[in-house]
Amino acid sequence: MIKIERIADGVLKVVPLTKLQAGDFAELAKQIEPIIRQTGHLRPLIEASHLAGWKDLGALEEHAAFVKSHQEKVERIALIAAHEWQRWLVSAIRVFLHPEVRVFESGQEGEALRWLKS
Repeated sequence: MIKIERIADGVLKVVPLTKLQAGDFAELAKQIEPIIRQTGHLRPLIEASHLAGWKDLGALEEHAAFVKSHQEKVERIALIAAHEWQRWLVSAIRVFLHPEVRVFESGQEGEALRWLKS
């Protein structure tokens, strides 16, 4: 399950609550695509403290497809990473992503939001 909260025009707080499942990304697309149409872009703050990975390979594949199909409309991503594997994953995929990605520590949400809004 993924919760989203609209913070400002194009700025969203995205909170994955458990292991990601394939269906989560279809639901997420339904929520963000109207925002993209309205603002033309996204700047998500991903609060990944509770993220425990992906339920299975199908969920990981759906996540990759979701990122591929939406990344051109994403200007920046701020990730609150609570686990070392999250930092490692961002470092590994950063070269393949269009948007700029910056990793923040738990407790730095305000700083992350200021960076997204600037």
